Amino acid sequence: MVPEPEAVSDQIRLVIPADPGYGRLARITVSGLARRLGFSYRSIEDLRLAIDEAVILLLRPEGGPGSITLLFDVGQTGLRVEATTTAAMDQAWIDQGALARFEAIVGATVDSYAVDEQGHHVHLLKHYD
Repeated sequence: MVPEPEAVSDQIRLVIPADPGYGRLARITVSGLARRLGFSYRSIEDLRLAIDEAVILLLRPEGGPGSITLLFDVGQTGLRVEATTTAAMDQAWIDQGALARFEAIVGATVDSYAVDEQGHHVHLLKHYD
Protein backbone atom coordinates (compact mmCIF):
# COMPACT_ATOMS: atom_id res chain seq x y z
CA MET A 1 0.00 0.00 0.00
CA VAL A 2 1.44 3.36 -1.07
CA PRO A 3 0.86 6.22 1.40
CA GLU A 4 -1.00 9.31 0.21
CA PRO A 5 1.35 12.17 -0.68
CA GLU A 6 1.24 15.08 1.74
CA ALA A 7 0.57 18.61 0.63
CA VAL A 8 3.92 20.28 0.16
CA SER A 9 4.45 23.91 1.07
CA ASP A 10 7.60 25.93 1.27
CA GLN A 11 8.69 26.60 4.82
CA ILE A 12 11.64 28.55 6.09
CA ARG A 13 12.64 28.34 9.75
CA LEU A 14 14.82 31.02 11.31
CA VAL A 15 16.02 30.76 14.90
CA ILE A 16 17.69 33.82 16.42
CA PRO A 17 18.84 34.65 19.95
CA ALA A 18 16.24 36.60 21.95
CA ASP A 19 18.36 39.73 21.70
CA PRO A 20 17.38 42.98 19.95
CA GLY A 21 20.58 42.96 17.91
CA TYR A 22 19.39 39.94 15.92
CA GLY A 23 16.04 41.40 14.84
CA ARG A 24 17.65 42.63 11.62
CA LEU A 25 18.10 39.03 10.47
CA ALA A 26 14.35 38.46 10.73
CA ARG A 27 13.60 41.64 8.74
CA ILE A 28 16.10 40.70 6.02
CA THR A 29 14.65 37.19 5.80
CA VAL A 30 11.06 38.32 5.39
CA SER A 31 12.08 41.03 2.90
CA GLY A 32 13.97 38.60 0.69
CA LEU A 33 11.24 36.00 0.85
CA ALA A 34 8.45 38.49 0.12
CA ARG A 35 10.40 39.89 -2.84
CA ARG A 36 10.89 36.37 -4.19
CA LEU A 37 7.14 35.75 -3.85
CA GLY A 38 6.27 38.88 -5.84
CA PHE A 39 4.90 41.09 -3.09
CA SER A 40 4.78 44.80 -3.92
CA TYR A 41 7.31 47.18 -2.41
CA ARG A 42 4.62 48.50 -0.03
CA SER A 43 3.68 44.99 1.12
CA ILE A 44 7.34 44.11 1.67
CA GLU A 45 7.73 47.17 3.88
CA ASP A 46 4.55 46.22 5.75
CA LEU A 47 5.93 42.74 6.38
CA ARG A 48 9.28 44.10 7.54
CA LEU A 49 7.51 46.34 10.02
CA ALA A 50 5.22 43.54 11.24
CA ILE A 51 8.17 41.18 11.79
CA ASP A 52 10.10 43.90 13.60
CA GLU A 53 7.17 44.51 15.94
CA ALA A 54 6.67 40.77 16.50
CA VAL A 55 10.31 40.35 17.52
CA ILE A 56 10.06 43.37 19.85
CA LEU A 57 6.93 41.91 21.43
CA LEU A 58 8.58 38.51 21.94
CA LEU A 59 11.64 40.00 23.64
CA ARG A 60 11.38 40.27 27.39
CA PRO A 61 12.18 43.52 29.23
CA GLU A 62 14.52 41.68 31.58
CA GLY A 63 16.53 40.39 28.62
CA GLY A 64 16.04 36.77 29.62
CA PRO A 65 18.05 34.17 27.69
CA GLY A 66 16.37 32.14 25.01
CA SER A 67 15.59 32.22 21.34
CA ILE A 68 12.95 33.40 18.91
CA THR A 69 11.87 31.00 16.19
CA LEU A 70 10.17 32.32 13.07
CA LEU A 71 8.47 29.87 10.74
CA PHE A 72 7.66 31.39 7.34
CA ASP A 73 5.04 29.30 5.55
CA VAL A 74 4.47 30.04 1.87
CA GLY A 75 0.87 29.17 1.08
CA GLN A 76 -1.38 29.47 -1.95
CA THR A 77 -3.04 32.64 -0.67
CA GLY A 78 -0.20 34.34 1.15
CA LEU A 79 2.65 34.25 3.59
CA ARG A 80 2.00 33.02 7.12
CA VAL A 81 4.48 33.63 9.92
CA GLU A 82 4.48 31.84 13.26
CA ALA A 83 6.89 33.38 15.76
CA THR A 84 7.60 31.92 19.20
CA THR A 85 9.98 32.73 22.01
CA THR A 86 11.65 30.63 24.66
CA ALA A 87 12.86 33.71 26.56
CA ALA A 88 11.44 34.12 30.05
CA MET A 89 8.98 31.25 29.69
CA ASP A 90 8.36 31.49 33.43
CA GLN A 91 6.63 34.85 32.89
CA ALA A 92 2.91 34.27 32.53
CA TRP A 93 2.17 37.85 31.47
CA ILE A 94 2.61 40.13 28.51
CA ASP A 95 3.78 43.73 28.57
CA GLN A 96 0.55 45.64 27.87
CA GLY A 97 2.40 48.67 26.48
CA ALA A 98 4.29 46.49 24.01
CA LEU A 99 1.07 44.71 23.08
CA ALA A 100 -0.78 47.99 22.48
CA ARG A 101 2.08 49.23 20.27
CA PHE A 102 2.13 45.92 18.38
CA GLU A 103 -1.62 46.00 17.72
CA ALA A 104 -1.60 49.65 16.64
CA ILE A 105 1.20 49.13 14.13
CA VAL A 106 0.69 45.56 12.94
CA GLY A 107 -3.08 45.80 12.56
CA ALA A 108 -2.57 48.11 9.59
CA THR A 109 0.20 46.08 7.95
CA VAL A 110 -1.06 42.48 7.74
CA ASP A 111 -4.35 40.80 6.93
CA SER A 112 -4.59 39.00 10.27
CA TYR A 113 -2.62 38.56 13.45
CA ALA A 114 -2.93 36.90 16.83
CA VAL A 115 -0.94 36.91 20.05
CA ASP A 116 -1.31 34.28 22.76
CA GLU A 117 -2.23 35.36 26.29
CA GLN A 118 1.30 35.01 27.67
CA GLY A 119 2.96 36.75 24.73
CA HIS A 120 5.06 33.75 23.74
CA HIS A 121 3.53 33.20 20.29
CA VAL A 122 2.62 35.57 17.44
CA HIS A 123 0.76 34.64 14.26
CA LEU A 124 0.84 36.88 11.15
CA LEU A 125 -0.78 36.47 7.74
CA LYS A 126 -0.24 38.63 4.66
CA HIS A 127 -2.15 37.79 1.49
CA TYR A 128 -0.51 38.15 -1.88
CA ASP A 129 -1.06 41.47 -3.68
